[in-house]
Amino acid sequence: MGFSVLVVGDDPVLATAGDALAAEGVRVQRREDLSGGRVPRNLVLVLLAERADLARELGQLSAMARGRRRHLRVVVVCQPATVHRDTIDGQARERLDQDAMQAGLRLEWLELERTAARLLLARWPLHRAMDPLAEQRPHLLIAGFGPFAQAFFLHALRMGQYGEQSPLVTLATDAPARWQDWIAVRHPQADACASLRFTLLPTPDLDVDWPLTMLVVCDRPPAAGLTLARQLATAAAEQGASPPVLLVADGAWPAGWLTGDLSDWDGQLVPVAPVRLVFSREMLLEGRGDALAEVIHEHYRDTSAAQGRDPAAAPSGRPWPELATSYRDANRHQADHLWAKLAVTDCRAVPEELVESFAFAPGEVERLAVIEHRRWAVERWLDGWCYAPRRDNAQKLHPQLIPYADLTDAMQDLDRFAVRLVPALLARSGLAVVRRLVVGVRGGAGMPEPPRAAVRRVLRRLATRYPDRGLTLALDLGDAAARAVAVDAWQRFGIELFVLLPTPLPRLLAAQAPAARLAVLRLLGVAERRIQLAGQRDLVLWLARRAEVLFALGEDVTGSADTAEQPKKRVRLDARGRAHWNFAY
Repeated sequence: MGFSVLVVGDDPVLATAGDALAAEGVRVQRREDLSGGRVPRNLVLVLLAERADLARELGQLSAMARGRRRHLRVVVVCQPATVHRDTIDGQARERLDQDAMQAGLRLEWLELERTAARLLLARWPLHRAMDPLAEQRPHLLIAGFGPFAQAFFLHALRMGQYGEQSPLVTLATDAPARWQDWIAVRHPQADACASLRFTLLPTPDLDVDWPLTMLVVCDRPPAAGLTLARQLATAAAEQGASPPVLLVADGAWPAGWLTGDLSDWDGQLVPVAPVRLVFSREMLLEGRGDALAEVIHEHYRDTSAAQGRDPAAAPSGRPWPELATSYRDANRHQADHLWAKLAVTDCRAVPEELVESFAFAPGEVERLAVIEHRRWAVERWLDGWCYAPRRDNAQKLHPQLIPYADLTDAMQDLDRFAVRLVPALLARSGLAVVRRLVVGVRGGAGMPEPPRAAVRRVLRRLATRYPDRGLTLALDLGDAAARAVAVDAWQRFGIELFVLLPTPLPRLLAAQAPAARLAVLRLLGVAERRIQLAGQRDLVLWLARRAEVLFALGEDVTGSADTAEQPKKRVRLDARGRAHWNFAY
């Protein structure tokens, strides 16, 4: 019969949520209040806004839903006190949770900005535009100060841990003291989680060693946000950077600024409507955003049961539908950071049936254990915990809030165990881990259009030679021959792509003919990563360090680089379509 959702009240956010669900084919019913009647039998979800008389509304809803075989799922949409004054504190939420469960309701608290920030960073993780294995450092600029900017900042600190070196975060607004005061009061240990910079809009100081890898403009109307986003993208290009620019705003976008035609795109601006992101059918009704978090939680419950303990005896071990939001968030954050761990080890997730087995190497386990401990510590610091020799939950004091190297062997083993568990957790989600085989593609003289049949033969032979690896092509977007190979590889074989940017993107696009410009944009749209490099010299060095195989197209591919600055394994395709291998395929 499909999904049916009841939206109660005239809150503007709920109205937009109902519109978003209806646009995806969900049957949405709307009521101003719950003054009478019964709920439809096929109802799967009720959306309410957080308000002072919520307890009365839940009582009415319970009476209307009496007789249902299953608990009725109720999502309460919460907004910050700066936007909505009828906020409910944590203890009151717990009481409402217990009363609702006894009344046949399954209550969930959805904090709009926090959820939107989490979903956005899942789609655009910080490693999307940098390479941690090349010792690149994430540099995030958040332009704005408001509920979404604050939520995005905090979740970026949780997800931005790729090693012992912390991320760099530039916070830009028209009054930088607002950010500094908010952090000092709400999250005084944020500077232990990241290197923080504060700068002034609309002309932020970007003169730092690390180029911008992501730029987020938020908490302002779409038209004003668009103007600022373009200004900041131009300023970043002047520093040699081409970061993705996430423009986050609900409301009416300026007419005609983005027609949906790829040729209109600048390769950087990505419009995001938070409410529509959160209230999608996929996320809200099908649970896609929480699938891995639920697997992690169920594994925890199974482990407790195997040790002879009743998992439901503790609040942290309750079944997922009954789990408090704080424990759900802990599982979500662990699940979300899993993709950063794969990026650090040059791994990717694929359908489980494609892989027989996988285990991280001892060196990988140790590196990831350091990162996992730092991720855990950042989670605690942002929640107000501090170091103390003895643990005190009431005072939020913990003896393990120290560097990984200073932990006892037993404590380090806990982090190692969490890392070794990653493949098993993915397997419970129908996924498996494979290491990437990074193949650098470079065009040379005499081959503007490499013969497709010959290219496909090389790609098939590489796949045959390395059946347990995830083939990934890395190419300079300004290289026409390499682009042709990448388009064919992605369209025909589904091979993932790393696009390399030794030239700032605006300059690269301006130099292309219309057809070539469209090809560049198409590859940007499907690439797994876009990696910024400081010129052609850095491109050669990146390929030598990171590519296991060089796929050379034509003659004189390496230019002035000597063989020490090339991948040891090379295959060259000559003008007649013959492949010359320097290793056994």
